[in-house]
Amino acid sequence: MMVTTEIAGRVQRARLAAVESMTMLAGVSSACAIARDGGSFPAYKFHEGRVAALSVMARELRRPEPDLVGLAARLGEHWEAEVERRTEQSRDWQAYAAGGLDAVRELEAWLAER
Repeated sequence: MMVTTEIAGRVQRARLAAVESMTMLAGVSSACAIARDGGSFPAYKFHEGRVAALSVMARELRRPEPDLVGLAARLGEHWEAEVERRTEQSRDWQAYAAGGLDAVRELEAWLAER
């Protein structure tokens, strides 16, 4: 249980940091407004992908006795497939998928430390 609590805390801090990065990057505009204007914003989308993956992690970690290794494996498969699927799409989608995979790799590193 202690490991799960520690990982859950790391996930929450990483998610908050990603949200803060998105906020700083967007400034007074929103990502939706930038997209409507035809702009590309890969740096923002990278952090958005991280938030998406970290949010799934946080939700899964609230379950009783979560399988951390299984969670990392499932998410790794999902985000690796997303990266592959997005190779022919816009830089924004590629960055989004890369951000999600980056968050999963971070979880894997945390689990390797224990």
